[in-house]
Amino acid sequence: MSERIAVISGGTGFLGRKIAEKFSMQGIKVYIPVVSMDEFKKIFDTSSDPESLNFSLRKIYSFECDAVNENSVIEFVDKVSVLEKGKIDYLVNTVGGINPVSEITDLSTDSLIKMINLNFMSAFYFSREVLKIMKKNNYGRIISIGAIAGLECVPGRFDYSFSKSGVIRLMETISEEMKQYNIRCNTVIPSVIDTPANREWGSEEDIKKWVTTDEISGIICELVSEKFSGVRSSNIKIYGSY
Repeated sequence: MSERIAVISGGTGFLGRKIAEKFSMQGIKVYIPVVSMDEFKKIFDTSSDPESLNFSLRKIYSFECDAVNENSVIEFVDKVSVLEKGKIDYLVNTVGGINPVSEITDLSTDSLIKMINLNFMSAFYFSREVLKIMKKNNYGRIISIGAIAGLECVPGRFDYSFSKSGVIRLMETISEEMKQYNIRCNTVIPSVIDTPANREWGSEEDIKKWVTTDEISGIICELVSEKFSGVRSSNIKIYGSY
């Protein structure tokens, strides 16, 4: 089987980098869109660490890209496609963020648009452009990171909930539209993820209930494998003890 090619949006984030590392350890060639190449080198160039693989040997590469800018995403995907001779096998959408709690009466239009752009439009842009390549090759796997708020009402989080519910519908729609092309789409829905940023506000008891990036990335690796080729249009909940 030829080398698999993956794009991971948000690949420099705490979850995204874990997925990138696991993919590369399995021999998958990874491309990551970044705000700046300095950011990429800071995170992935671990050549000074004797216990880590030199990043140049890890098959993790990058180009600058603004994930919420349509033209920037188109250019990024085109670059990868040219380098890989029209081949992208996997896409993992991990770009995302959350605004402070706000009731509807206090929610500004700018805040709502920010969440839609960051959480939904980024996934839409990357999915649409990569799909054009996958469809030609009659093969592809797309995984997006959802949220509990995308499945149920969370008071004070309408902007976040609305944007994440869109991601779930996007994956379900692509899965139905592209099933005849051997393209499988699924949404992974974690509860609170154990990250340094979340640990700043979480108590020790809270942290015990959270899910780790290792757990999430492990499930994503399984979902893109041929063992799970029949799984599509699913919302895979990873809630831990939440």
